[in-house]
Amino acid sequence: MATLKDVARDAGVSVATVSCCLSGSKPVKESTRMKILDSVERLKYIPNASARNLKSPRSRLIGVVLTDIDNLYHAEIFKGISSSLQSQGYTVSVAFSNNQPDQECEIINDFISQNVAGLLIITCQPQNTDFFQSRILNFHIPVVFLERIPWDLDVCLAGFQNEEITFYLTDALLKKGYRQIGLVLGPLSFSSEQDCMLGYQRAFSKNGLSPTPSLICTTNLTKEDAFKTVLTTLSKRPLEAVISSSETLHWGALEALKNRGFSIPGQVLLLTFGEETWSQAHRTEGVIYTSRTAFHLGSCASRLLLKHILYPDCTEKTLILSDSILKEPLEIPPIDNPFRKLLKAEFSPELQAQLFQEISSMTGPLFSSCPLTTDTQLRILLADLSTAHSVELLSDSFTRSTGIRLSFQYLPQKELLPYITHHSEEPRAFDICMYDIPWLDYLVQNSLLADLTEFITGEDFHPESIFPENMENCRCQDGYYGIPLIGGAQILFYRRDLFEDSRCQKLFYKLHGSTLKPPRTWTEFNRIASFFTQSENPHSPTPFGTSLAGVTDEELAPELWIRLWAMNGRLWDAYNRPCLDCPENQAALESVLETLRYTGSDPFSTSIPQTVENFSLGRTAMLITYTEYATQISRSLHENIIGQVGYKLLPGRRPASIGWNLGVNPYSSKAPLAFQFFRWLCQRDTSFYITILDGQSPVMAPYHSLELLKLYPWMSITEESFSYTQKRKGPYKHNALVVPQNKIEGILCQTLRQVLQEGTPISQALADNQERLRSLLLSYGYPRPFTR
Repeated sequence: MATLKDVARDAGVSVATVSCCLSGSKPVKESTRMKILDSVERLKYIPNASARNLKSPRSRLIGVVLTDIDNLYHAEIFKGISSSLQSQGYTVSVAFSNNQPDQECEIINDFISQNVAGLLIITCQPQNTDFFQSRILNFHIPVVFLERIPWDLDVCLAGFQNEEITFYLTDALLKKGYRQIGLVLGPLSFSSEQDCMLGYQRAFSKNGLSPTPSLICTTNLTKEDAFKTVLTTLSKRPLEAVISSSETLHWGALEALKNRGFSIPGQVLLLTFGEETWSQAHRTEGVIYTSRTAFHLGSCASRLLLKHILYPDCTEKTLILSDSILKEPLEIPPIDNPFRKLLKAEFSPELQAQLFQEISSMTGPLFSSCPLTTDTQLRILLADLSTAHSVELLSDSFTRSTGIRLSFQYLPQKELLPYITHHSEEPRAFDICMYDIPWLDYLVQNSLLADLTEFITGEDFHPESIFPENMENCRCQDGYYGIPLIGGAQILFYRRDLFEDSRCQKLFYKLHGSTLKPPRTWTEFNRIASFFTQSENPHSPTPFGTSLAGVTDEELAPELWIRLWAMNGRLWDAYNRPCLDCPENQAALESVLETLRYTGSDPFSTSIPQTVENFSLGRTAMLITYTEYATQISRSLHENIIGQVGYKLLPGRRPASIGWNLGVNPYSSKAPLAFQFFRWLCQRDTSFYITILDGQSPVMAPYHSLELLKLYPWMSITEESFSYTQKRKGPYKHNALVVPQNKIEGILCQTLRQVLQEGTPISQALADNQERLRSLLLSYGYPRPFTR
């Protein structure tokens, strides 16, 4: 095993310099620091915080690694660990990985450096077999894993009879005639969740039945993900019972089912793995809880660890505890499903789900408290975006409380504006429409949006709960013409694990003479993108540095705007005279062209989802995109153990003001109903639900929730970005027509296409398209600019 002297010798510096560098006690030159970090990585040196070699007798310190400080079940496990070990004279140190694999690795390495006597671990990365083998087993450190065992390793495990418990619950339900039984689990990479799945499947097999795959939901073990998963899948089916593998998942499932109008208790029976307790105060009436003794599990796992510390040849490896519910008869109530008689057992699961939806649509949402009539129906026209679909998922609760039925129609973004323009006056076309921020002036000038100023400034609406920047995006001249639905922003996503990797840091410093860190300018962005592109740097851990979407002008234009603004570029001056052909815009386009060298794909055939996929699968090191995709990115990187994502403000700090509003059709007679819908949409609870469903609520409350910020750390960057956003608006002159923004941005995008597809020099393309812009402005009544 490498020592401090070995590192010093390899790096060509003194032992004292290595010590100062690793401890941070004294400043060390950047070039020297890079040499030392490179040697540490190459020799796989583990700093020993206790200044003792690992070959010496170990301390009486036990390291405990848990996933989440807020998990009450894990808190009880730790109580058992602490009580058991401290009574034996051991010191217990606990750290939390927050379900981040790289953070867990850092914690374990830190414990090893402290010369721990042993480790107790609830891992979030059981598939990372190589790490556990090289860092723990190869060092012969006693370790006991709780609940989740690493793949293909012969290690100690302490847990519960999860397979038997799930089998017992499922079998009892099936014997009582239940068939539509949902199962809510954590990741199937966890052995505890695999066991639950096996028990569920075995119970169906024993009863001569086959489980319905679509009734099995996997989550990331947070109540927020359980809420989202159950709301989007299970709640759309004729459920009779739901089994959750933890109380955390149970709370998310319960919230989702109640939101969809299921009667709890009553219509759906809920069963959940629970913690043994005498108190019933925090439990929901009618829910069946199992009784795992987490404290006892912690105590038993500690005793098993002590055996392996004191007796290295101990052969006892596995400790599986029972649940007291297995010794008790279950009181399963009769099925209370109003749709059961209408859905024949021989119908396929797919047909049953379809019939359930059709029955619900005919009768209205479950347990509606208000009568439904054709006079109380709102027709809503939406862009086909995730936040819009989130609104529809949540809309049943609005209908139940108001009696107003909502009918949703979705269109691709490029078809939405023409549809609004040509169909507003048609009877029964739509009452509410969704529109992109740049369309506002055009829609208002053409009388396609109702003036909502009186409603917005009235007593029954509270615009102060919404970000001022988002409300400003609804204002045209002196009036309001909508409420914000989506209020996101562009931010920088980057592979934090690569930026912090010592080898990458050393090589970057060697090539560029500066520290590898998230870029603040577009020049820095391109330099880093080049470094992470294998054709430019064969040692790059990723094939490409970044990617850029431009399959449509709607996707490409913001990519161009943010670079133009950062370099003080513009398309017209204060007198509405076109100035596309200017040095600042040429510099911006040159920056775009350099970025494209590090993308590996044609921007005109690359969509935003493709750029997100490239980053999520580890093909790129940086990505500029919208916070709407942040959850998808974070989940994908975590599931594939690719790395950890970081979030920063956009290079240049000039993000485009991105958002969609909801407006009222001026030809609709249902504005009062629309106002009720708007008030519901801006409620605190609704905004939280939309955020959890991966939406971008413009309401401030979710962005100030510590609970959500912990799960969605990019939200703080989003809020900060609002103060830097720039509006995508055309020129303005009193009594002149509004120039449609898509025509302006079409000319901007055509400039780049001309350069890339026709080989036109940048200066010529700018000059050509400035003439096109001049003609466009003249056609809308803007004054003829002076001749340059």
